[in-house]
Amino acid sequence: MKDIKCKNNLHFIWVLFIKKKGVMTSLFDYLKSTILSKIVMAVTGIILVLFIIGHSLGNLQIYIGKETFNTYAQFLQSLGELLWIIRIFLFLCLAFHIITSIKLKFYNWGAKPQKYKVKNYIKANLRSRTMIWTGLMIFAFLVYHILHFTMGITNPKDYNMHERYVKKETFGVLSPQAIAIMKELPDIFPKDELYKVVLERHDVYDMVVKGFKNLWISLAYIIGVILMGFHLSHAIQSMFQTLGWNNPRYFPSVIAGSDTLATLIVIALISIPITILLGMVGGGV
Repeated sequence: MKDIKCKNNLHFIWVLFIKKKGVMTSLFDYLKSTILSKIVMAVTGIILVLFIIGHSLGNLQIYIGKETFNTYAQFLQSLGELLWIIRIFLFLCLAFHIITSIKLKFYNWGAKPQKYKVKNYIKANLRSRTMIWTGLMIFAFLVYHILHFTMGITNPKDYNMHERYVKKETFGVLSPQAIAIMKELPDIFPKDELYKVVLERHDVYDMVVKGFKNLWISLAYIIGVILMGFHLSHAIQSMFQTLGWNNPRYFPSVIAGSDTLATLIVIALISIPITILLGMVGGGV
C-alpha cells in the first residue's frame, strides 16, 4: 500500500481497485468463464425469485387490514441494520444478475457475428428473445419503486405519514365538568396533557393507498409487474436448464410451474393497485 502514490481520493480508488486489480475487479473475474457466469445468473436469480415471493406475500397482508399491514411494516423496520444488510445483499444480487446477463448477451451476439437474412426462431420465443430488454425495464421500474415507497423521495407528502396510538393520562380524579373545562381552555390546560402517546410508527398502509390512488402511479406499477411476470417465467426455466435440471421427463412440469407461479405473483401484486383504484381497499383514506 505504501508504493501507491495518489493525487486525490478518486485517483486512490482508481489505483487500488482498477489499476492494481483489487477487490472490485476481482469480484467480476467469473465473467471470464461462460459456465461460471451462467451459474451466477442462476444462483442470483433463485435468490431474487425467493425475495419476490416473500415480498408478494407480505404485500398481500394489506387485505387483512391496516393494523396487520402496519404491524408487518413495523417489524421490517425494527430490524434496523439487519434490514439494510439484507437490502444491500439483494442489491448486489441484482447487480451481479444484470451485469452477468449483459455479458452473456454480448457473448451470444459475438458468437453469431453474421445476421441471418431470414430469422427463424424455433426454440426461442418472444420472452426468451427479449429477456435483457425486459430486465432493464424492470430495473428502471424497481428504481422508481424504491424511490417511491422505500425512500419516499418521489412522493414525500405521502411517505411522511405516521400512525399514533394514544391513551388517556390520569390526573387524579377529575369530574366530567373539569375535563370539559380543560378541553375548552387549551391555553391553560393543553389538550395534549390529557393523552399520552404509547406508540408511533410509519403509516405504510395510508402511504400505499394514497400512492395507488394516483392513476398514473398505478398504471406504471401494473405495467412493471406484468413485465416482471414475463421475465420471471422464462428466467425460472433458464435457471433449471443452467443447473442441469432439465430432464425431458419433468421439464414440461417446470415450464407449467414457472408459468403458474409468475401468473399468481402478477395477479397478487397488480390486484393491490386495482382494488385501491376501485375503492375496495383503503376507501376511508
